[in-house]
Amino acid sequence: MSLHHEFRQLEDQGIDLVEILGQDEYLRNPADLQAILDRLRERGGELYSEVLFFLTHRRFSPDRASELWQSILDNKKEMESKLGRRVCFRVAAADYLHDQTGILEGVRLLSRVEMDNLLGYVNVDDVTSVFTRRFFNDALVSEIHRARRYGHPLSLLVIDLDNFKEINDKFGHLEGDNALRQAGRLLRQSTRQNDIVCRFGGDEFAILLPESGNSEAFSLADRIRKALGRVLIKSSAVEGKKLLDEDQDSDSVPLSASIGGATYPSDCDSSEDLLRLADQRCLEAKRLGKDQIRLGAGSGFF
Repeated sequence: MSLHHEFRQLEDQGIDLVEILGQDEYLRNPADLQAILDRLRERGGELYSEVLFFLTHRRFSPDRASELWQSILDNKKEMESKLGRRVCFRVAAADYLHDQTGILEGVRLLSRVEMDNLLGYVNVDDVTSVFTRRFFNDALVSEIHRARRYGHPLSLLVIDLDNFKEINDKFGHLEGDNALRQAGRLLRQSTRQNDIVCRFGGDEFAILLPESGNSEAFSLADRIRKALGRVLIKSSAVEGKKLLDEDQDSDSVPLSASIGGATYPSDCDSSEDLLRLADQRCLEAKRLGKDQIRLGAGSGFF
């Protein structure tokens, strides 16, 4: 499980790791929470890299994040000594990262609610309700780093809707948006909580599959391909319906997708090669007649 998702699960339980790790709040249930912290601290600098990213939306290397975290804690103690009162970690971080070192210019550390609202606006595509390409770029690097560190596989699927131009030309861009929205919803429903679904381009999607090899990626790709094939896009003007109809007729266009995929480390050894290979295989599926899947030799080809 990624640190991002572990943080979210702990937050759902009312546990604020920033306050605990920053020594603002002490363990209310020492035995249980200490076990959680011990497990997370095994991740070393990666833990502090993720927490600082959560606070500042700026990515630091694990080693640099560990150094900064300790410096902020030292600054927190110094500020408390000078002021004669408690200083919260977020204030000490803003003072150190902005006022003292200038590492972050114009920084304002946000509350949890503010951060959730901001990240939802920045990182989620407003049409499809999946993550944006910008979020995907960061997640790809982070997940490759995690896969390499813990020896887990990481798979990537690139999904290109085959008939999107026809839908736009026949029904207009509003129905095109409806098709994208339907595809995004289907992808979210088809994937696990830890999988990362993104809008990769205009009519392209990408899915990062942590701890999944070629065979698991192929199984998911085949489920997605079949599910998309059951969706018919119809103009909202036809019989007053907006999007989905089980009965195909001359006024509907079926969705289908060309899917390419690759897996680290069996297919490649870097994030750049993982993306390049998955994208190439998606183009190959498109050239070979669409509505097809192309993955590595370990999973077979469709």
